[in-house]
Amino acid sequence: MPSFQTATALSDLYDQIVSSVFEEALQHALTGGAKSLHTEKLALVAHGGYGRRDISPYSDADLMLLTPRGSASCAAPVAGALVRDLTDASLDVGFSVRTPAEACSLAWTDPKIYTSLTESRLLCGDETTFRKFHESFRTGAKRRWKTLNQNAIQTRREERRKWGETIYLLRPNVKRSRGGLRDIQLVRWLGFATHGETDLAQLFSLGALSSDDLETLRRAHGFMLRLRHELHFRAKRSQDVLDRPTQMEIARDWGYRGELGVLPVEEFMQDYFEHTRGVRYVSAFFDDDHRARSRTAMALERVLSRRIDDKIRMGPTHIWVIPKRLDAFATCLPDVLRLMQFANENRRRIAHPTWQAIRTAMQNRRLSPPDPQSVQSFLALLSQPGRLASLLRRLHELRVIEQLIPAMRRCRGLLQFNAYHQFTVDAHCLRAVQAATEFEDEETAMGRRYRRIKDKTLLHLALLIHDLGKGYDEDHSEVGRRIAGDVADALELEANQKETLQWLIHKHLLMNTVAFRHDLNDPDVVHDFAAEVGSVGRLELLLVHSVADLIAVGPDVLSDWKMKLIEDLYLRTRRYFETGNLPGENDPELDLHRTEIVSLIEAAGGSRSVVDLVSELPLSLLRHRASDEIANELIQVGKWLGEEKGCYCAGVIEPDGSAVRYNVVVRQGDRRVGTFARITGALFACGLTIFRANIETVGEDLLWDSFWVSDPDFADQPPVDRIQKVCKVIRKAIDEPESTLPAARRVWKTKGSDEPEVVHLLPTKIIFDNDTFDHQTILSLFTYDRLGLLAEIGMVLFANDVSIQFAKIDTHLDQIADVFYITDAAGQPIIDEAYQNQIREAILEVINKSTKSS
Repeated sequence: MPSFQTATALSDLYDQIVSSVFEEALQHALTGGAKSLHTEKLALVAHGGYGRRDISPYSDADLMLLTPRGSASCAAPVAGALVRDLTDASLDVGFSVRTPAEACSLAWTDPKIYTSLTESRLLCGDETTFRKFHESFRTGAKRRWKTLNQNAIQTRREERRKWGETIYLLRPNVKRSRGGLRDIQLVRWLGFATHGETDLAQLFSLGALSSDDLETLRRAHGFMLRLRHELHFRAKRSQDVLDRPTQMEIARDWGYRGELGVLPVEEFMQDYFEHTRGVRYVSAFFDDDHRARSRTAMALERVLSRRIDDKIRMGPTHIWVIPKRLDAFATCLPDVLRLMQFANENRRRIAHPTWQAIRTAMQNRRLSPPDPQSVQSFLALLSQPGRLASLLRRLHELRVIEQLIPAMRRCRGLLQFNAYHQFTVDAHCLRAVQAATEFEDEETAMGRRYRRIKDKTLLHLALLIHDLGKGYDEDHSEVGRRIAGDVADALELEANQKETLQWLIHKHLLMNTVAFRHDLNDPDVVHDFAAEVGSVGRLELLLVHSVADLIAVGPDVLSDWKMKLIEDLYLRTRRYFETGNLPGENDPELDLHRTEIVSLIEAAGGSRSVVDLVSELPLSLLRHRASDEIANELIQVGKWLGEEKGCYCAGVIEPDGSAVRYNVVVRQGDRRVGTFARITGALFACGLTIFRANIETVGEDLLWDSFWVSDPDFADQPPVDRIQKVCKVIRKAIDEPESTLPAARRVWKTKGSDEPEVVHLLPTKIIFDNDTFDHQTILSLFTYDRLGLLAEIGMVLFANDVSIQFAKIDTHLDQIADVFYITDAAGQPIIDEAYQNQIREAILEVINKSTKSS
């Protein structure tokens, strides 16, 4: 392969340079008085990537100067000259001077040194010195194979935790992430301790690798080595992270064309994931084969085992097939699925020899439609949480799931090309199943709701297939509904099960959309949502599905705020199903909450006008804050109302210290437009990042706005004086509407700190909705975020005489999904299309201008 030829050519060039410099260093040492007999016994050894001739254009070169004990005195001048001259030649060199005994001794205690020295190669110098070292090293490694293999596997596991445990990362490190070049190297390192060989072909000839596994590793090695060369050439430095802009450039330059619904970059990354999947698979089995096991534990497992049937036995931790029945068993899909069903129900791991036989047989099995027995075993597997996610991943790796669900094949390794999702479509779906099954052992409200679902088959199946409609021009929920119908037919589900499955897939975003983007205080919102759901049973299915889906998107996506909104919608809807009461109607808990707040205000000597405000507070303010917190805030607002001096502004640090909530209360009077724009502009001018906002109206005259912000100037909580300064800027912005806001601070950016426009593949969406309400328009905005964008959008709405009645601002990574309930200056919904287009074009101008300037 060209990638191997490039690495070999680079290694040859390095060899020529290093050998030449080494010879000069020897001559320099001799002229300095070193004895010829001693210098002749020195050996210069390449190790690590350079040792296996596996380097990329800007790789470093690991060198070790081996010196017999009697020649140690003359090694220092040679080493000094060698390092100096190689550095002058612009080579990045890792260098050490060791006796053979020192090198071996360090290797037995340091896994990084051991793994690097397994790839040792004599460059120049005394062959006898090198041969003695290498034979001693190989013999010592084979004696210590259990410990060395265990340490190598543990070190690699720690590296994967840092760079990515899954192969389906959207911004992978081609060397260190799971399934990358390092896992191929791990096979070599384990092979050295166990068999005395690192060469993959030699490991095959010794029976340690199958021919299929050897070919898988070779193809993947060639692909990823070529990719690493490409990254180095493009960056003009050592670079192993495959970021999103580079993915697109390489896909274009390597000739990927894409296909219907699949972008060229997605096609390229599917190839990448296919190779990393193969490497992960082979290396995992090789690891398992070469991991030291306790004979006592294995014997105890067999002694305490019991027979499940005439083919299967189960011990305290593992389940396996009787050896004499294994060959026939492994080729039978119904038997394999039945074994997985038993493993899942009893929470047992499938023993490695059994799984390895199944893997080999399934790789050679001809793809065919599933038989009824296989279908029933698959549905039985889906019915229990147990170890379901792990077993489904294995079935996916074997391409068994796509025989049962053909649409899974298209989504194998399919990118979701945005920063919101961190995994491919298939990986996300499998993680969603895992997130749901983990509720089984949780002593939480979600745990109780998950356990209340008696038959979990449809829930798990829906999570497994909910995003398979992605990658088409049509909305993925619509495509997903049709896929769900096909899956239901193939699995011979009953008519009511098919209907529920299709509904759950079609509406799997409904709960999140309503919770995050609508005013849950509005009875019509809850009523319409309840009408769409239809029953408590479906509500609980949708709740668990929605939460598991969010967890599976990526770390920290399901924030406490989002969970509270989902919980709020669920409780309000369930209460409506059970009592017929909509939000605010006949709610004893809410009445008790208001009563507690009133008591606290009266005990603190609050005025009657403050007490009267309690009955006018929107449910969003009441439900998510403690009584004492609301009472204290109302008392402060009451003092402000009595003084009538400008607007009220206070900053409160959130309990977990993650953000500051700025509360701004304004008596709006006739001024209904521009407040939001002035507040967001003031926060931007102070250098703050807004990641959430709620805009509410209390009574008929008070605007009550809350903004959650992060302050980049402070790693921890900002000090009181900082919060007071921000409040001062906000008050001036509101109280002096004609004044000019302070200029936003310039942020100096380094080259490459922002990803270019080309990675923003998802279109900006600006939607005007006049169907949900008669009295106001819902403006929904989806686009990619940047510093100050929300403030500029606020100014656009202000300039076009738009009044914001309610808003929910949601920012995640590089994307925003904002919802504004708006009217015109006269308080009427915005129905006129020309007016809508005027607003839309003004917002687009701001977004497009910011994209070009970046």
